[in-house]
Amino acid sequence: MSNSLCDSLLDNYQKAIMLVAETISQFDQEQWGKGIDFFQVPSKIAYHTLDCLDFYFRENPNEEYIWGHRFHGGWWELPDERQPTQEALLKYLKDVEERIAQHLTSLNDDDLVTPYDEEKQHGETGLGHYVYALRHTMHHHGALSLLSLYYGNEEGSWA
Repeated sequence: MSNSLCDSLLDNYQKAIMLVAETISQFDQEQWGKGIDFFQVPSKIAYHTLDCLDFYFRENPNEEYIWGHRFHGGWWELPDERQPTQEALLKYLKDVEERIAQHLTSLNDDDLVTPYDEEKQHGETGLGHYVYALRHTMHHHGALSLLSLYYGNEEGSWA
């Protein structure tokens, strides 16, 4: 069985995760917790992005996901002083990246055309699920990157 599509998905996830990690690392401590509205804060955008990746790649998609489980509250619930640090989120990102790699390497290309979770996703294919999760990640990376530029940081690299 071929795995070239799964390998390509994994490669794109690894490159996207590298971009997110690089952008998280660009903020200084003051910038990290400062934003332009309730959500457009580097710490909150990064936390939301990783919590969603964790959700998209949870071990059992039929089990209920507890949002914010890693830091005992969602980004919208935690007061500013309890938002995760850059170091904590980079560790979270590394953990999720390892799970993504394990998951995608366990699949073969035929798995991508079968329903991801027929009960909850209304027959969405695995490929549709993984592409959506990547698109969602890059959407929030764009916002995070723009905030980094807004605060005067260098533009990140493109992988």
